[in-house]
Amino acid sequence: MVGEQGILGTSLRAVREGLLWMVPCLMVSSVVLFLASILEFFQGGATPFTQALYSLHAAINEALPLLLTASIAYMVAMQWKLPRPPLALLCIIYLVIVKSLIRDDQALLIFYLLISIVTPLYAIPLIARLHRIKWLKITDQAAAGNNVRDSLNLVMPSVIVGAFIVAVNLFLNDAVALLDVSLPIYLDYANEPTLFGVVFAALNSLFWFVGIHGYYALLPLVSGLEEAVTLNYATVIAGGEGVYPMNLSFMGAFVFIGGSGATMSLILAILLFSRTDIMRVIAIASIPIALINVNELLLFGLPIIFNPRLFIPFFLAPIANVIVGLSAIQMGLVDSPSVSAPFNSPVLLNAWIATRGDWGAVALQLVNVFVGMVIYLPFVLKLDQLRISRSIYFSSLDTTFSRRLEEAETLAEDPISEAKSATLATERMDSYLKRISAYEFTMEYQPQVARHSQHVVGSEALIRAIDSSGTVKYPGEFLPWLEKAGMMKEIDLWAVKTVTAQALKWQGQGVDIPISVNITAETLASLKTVNRIVNIVKPAAHLVHVEITEESLLIDEVIIKQAFTLLHNAGIKVFIDDFGTGFSSLSYLNRYDIDAIKIDRSFVLALENERGQKVFNSLLSVAKALALNVVVEGVEESEQLHFVPLESTISVQGWYYAKSLSPEHFVEFVQTYNQPPEARHLS
Repeated sequence: MVGEQGILGTSLRAVREGLLWMVPCLMVSSVVLFLASILEFFQGGATPFTQALYSLHAAINEALPLLLTASIAYMVAMQWKLPRPPLALLCIIYLVIVKSLIRDDQALLIFYLLISIVTPLYAIPLIARLHRIKWLKITDQAAAGNNVRDSLNLVMPSVIVGAFIVAVNLFLNDAVALLDVSLPIYLDYANEPTLFGVVFAALNSLFWFVGIHGYYALLPLVSGLEEAVTLNYATVIAGGEGVYPMNLSFMGAFVFIGGSGATMSLILAILLFSRTDIMRVIAIASIPIALINVNELLLFGLPIIFNPRLFIPFFLAPIANVIVGLSAIQMGLVDSPSVSAPFNSPVLLNAWIATRGDWGAVALQLVNVFVGMVIYLPFVLKLDQLRISRSIYFSSLDTTFSRRLEEAETLAEDPISEAKSATLATERMDSYLKRISAYEFTMEYQPQVARHSQHVVGSEALIRAIDSSGTVKYPGEFLPWLEKAGMMKEIDLWAVKTVTAQALKWQGQGVDIPISVNITAETLASLKTVNRIVNIVKPAAHLVHVEITEESLLIDEVIIKQAFTLLHNAGIKVFIDDFGTGFSSLSYLNRYDIDAIKIDRSFVLALENERGQKVFNSLLSVAKALALNVVVEGVEESEQLHFVPLESTISVQGWYYAKSLSPEHFVEFVQTYNQPPEARHLS
C-alpha cells in the first residue's frame, strides 16, 4: 500500500503529522522561554529564577528531537502496518546512540534535528522489509500472544537496521569533518553588507526548512555579526557613528522579526486574512513567543518545515527585510544598530534599544513587518483557497458543507491502510455533493383524508429536489449522501422553515390544513436545534406537526422528553412515523407523550391475510385506548381502505386518494375534495 501511494508522499505526510503532534510540547518550551526573557528584561538582568527557567527550556529542547523522532516513527510504523509503540521507542534509542557517537559538538548542534526527522523515514521501511524475511523471525507461535510474537520478531531487523544507522551517521559525520562544510567566511559584512545579509537570511531559511537549526549552522557567520555590533558600539561610545549596519542586532531587529523567515508577518497575514480556524488558532498561540523572535510553533505547527506551500515566502520575506532595512540605514533614515540586542529581546523594543532610542528604527521594523505580510499574503490566501475548494455551497439550503482534510485523516483508525478506499469514498461523496448542491430543493404535500368525513384534514411534507434539467429527484437519491455528510440538521431546519411559510400562505388562502414535517434523530437530540424549530414554527404552531421515526426514540430518554416538552409547550404536535416497525413500539407509547401514530405501509400490505388483519386491528385498538389519532399510510386500493374503520380519529394517506402534490395542486385538491359530496367533480 505504501508503494501505491509513493514513499515520498507517505514520508512527507508522516513528517507533517509528527510535527503537528509536537505542538503541545513546543508550546510548553516556548512559554518557559517567554517567561524567562520577560522576567530578565523587567528585572534588569538574570536572576537565579530566570536562570532556572532558561535551564528548563534548554532541557526541554534537548528532549524535543527524541520526542520528534518518536512521533514521526509512530506515523511511519502505521503506514507500514508495524507495531507502533516499539518502533517509536526504537527510533529514540537509535537517536541516543547516534548522539553518543558523534564527537563533534558543532556538527551535532547543526544536524541533530535533521537526524531526528530523517532517521525514522528510512529506518522503519528497512525494518518492514527485513521483517518479511522468514529466517529473521524468532518465532511464529502466537501462544504467548500477538504482542509478544511481534516484539520478538522485531529484534533481528532492529539490530541490523540499528547497525546500519550508526554506520550511516558516522560516515556523514566524518564526511562533514573532511569537507569542512562550516560556511567559509569569504562574505564581507563590512564592505558587502547587503550581499552578506541576503546570503545569511537565505541560508538560514533553507536550513530551517529541512529541519536544520539555522542559527547553529551559521555560527561562523554569527560570530562575524557579533563582532560588527561590538565595533559599532565602541565607535559610538567614542563619539562617532556606527559604520557597520550589517550586524547581529540588525538581523534580530529588522530581519528575523518573529523568528526565522520573518514569521511575525505570517502571523498577521493569517489573523487578518485567513478563514481557516486551525491556522488562526496556531497564529494566535504563536503571538506571545513571536514577540521575542521565537517561532517553533509555526515551524512545527502549521508546519513550515517541509511545507512547499510556504517555502517561497519563508525564503523571500527575510531577504526583503535585509534590503529594506539596509536601504533605510544607508539613506540616513535610521541609525545603524550599535547596541547588542539578543535575538529573543521583545519586538519593537529591540529595534529601539539596538539604535539607542531611535524611534525611526521602530517605524522601520513596522514597515518590514508590513512588507513581509505582503509577501506572505498570496500564499496564505492560496492555503485558504485549498480549504474552500473542499467546501460545497448549497444555494437552495443556504448552507455549506466543509470537510477538513486533517479531521478526515486523523479520525480514521488507520489512515494509511485505508487510504485508497477512503480517498475513493471521499471523492465519490464530493462528486455527489457537488451535484446535489446545484439542485433546487422543494416540498410536495400528500393529503391525509379523514376516514369518516372523507375531507382532507392534514398533509405530510415530502422533500424533493429538481436538477438543472428540470428532473425531479426523490429523497432516496440525495438524502443518504446528505446524511453521510452530517447535514441533516440543516435539511430539517430548511424543511421546517419551508413548511411554516407554506402553512401561513395556505391560511391566507382560506386553507387551514395542518402539515406534518419529518425531523431526524440528530435534530431531536439537539435541544438547541429543537429550540430553533420552536421559534421558526411559532407563527403557525397549530398548523405544523413534527414526525419522528422510532429510531429517533433510541437516543437519550431524558433529552427526548425535554424536546417533546419544548414542542408541546409551543403547540406543536408530535407524530411517530412508521409505527410498528421498531422493537419496542408499544413501550414508546407508555414512555413518551405522543399525539398521533402513523401506521406503517407494511401493515396495510399484510391486510390480505387474516393474521395481518388481526395485527392491524390490534394497533388501532391500542391507539384508541390511548386516545391517539391515527394516520394509516400506504393505502393504494379500495380493498385496503375497506379494513380502515370509519372513525373520526383515523385518517388515510396513500395513492388511493393522491400522490404528493405541488403546493398549488394541493390547494386545488383540498378545495375540490372538501366540498359536499354532491358538489365534487374529481378529475
